[in-house]
Amino acid sequence: MKKIRVTVSEDIWRLLKKDIEEFGINNNKLCNYILDRLKYKKEIETDKLMESQGRPIKKIVQFDLNVANKEIYYDILRENNVDIEAEFFRELFETYSSQFKYIRELFIFEDRVKSILNGIKNKQKIKIKYNKKILNVEPFFIKREEQGDENYLFCYSEDEKKYVNYKLKELEIIEVLEVKIKGKDKKYIENVRKNFDAFIGEFSEIKVKLSDEGKIMLRGLTNYRPKLIREDGVIYTFYTSFENAKLYFRQFLGDAEIIEPLELREEMKKDFLEAYNIYSKRG
Repeated sequence: MKKIRVTVSEDIWRLLKKDIEEFGINNNKLCNYILDRLKYKKEIETDKLMESQGRPIKKIVQFDLNVANKEIYYDILRENNVDIEAEFFRELFETYSSQFKYIRELFIFEDRVKSILNGIKNKQKIKIKYNKKILNVEPFFIKREEQGDENYLFCYSEDEKKYVNYKLKELEIIEVLEVKIKGKDKKYIENVRKNFDAFIGEFSEIKVKLSDEGKIMLRGLTNYRPKLIREDGVIYTFYTSFENAKLYFRQFLGDAEIIEPLELREEMKKDFLEAYNIYSKRG
């Protein structure tokens, strides 16, 4: 038996693991299927497969060239040997769409990312706008949560006097300051980098009772899914922060019941009662 060993990026590894779980297949079956189907033609043509249902739905993308692109538009076409403009743009959009969501986010906000990385490299503070507030922060790294697809800036907020994560897409760079970052707790920062949690909360064991439908949802809802450490019948034990647990298990409604800790159970109960009161005002 021939064993194949190949090194891939962490993101591709995670994507394969998610697909193994969500599609209910094992590692060997998925990897062999990919090899079998793509060994001679590295294209996935599902559009043609679905044409048996009738013509696939198509939508038109329409936009106006800005001044900078308008001035060099015909140079772009000539440099790329473009015969059919529509095909050229289809390829551009397909290239963009084929990337992971978090990579598309980094791409869209590249100028913002460069400013932050320059601040990190030169150990400079940056002034940002977040939730309509102007804040001075010490930036340390940009990272995404293991089970999520959003990028966060991990930093120390001088205004909030604590370490925080800010969503990259929701912050605005005002200025990279000349003020140098003073030495912080390097050991703590490196530990956060290795065990990144978008919510920066204290981790604890959380017991959840899942219905049959809840078990199915657990496999399918992978974004921000807490780390499962034990399973005993209908009781599942996770290791995560309260904020992560609340964000994730709210999606389950009655198909997930927080058993322990009692503090988290009461918080969930309060949230659902508030939602019930809002809905009960009408009808």
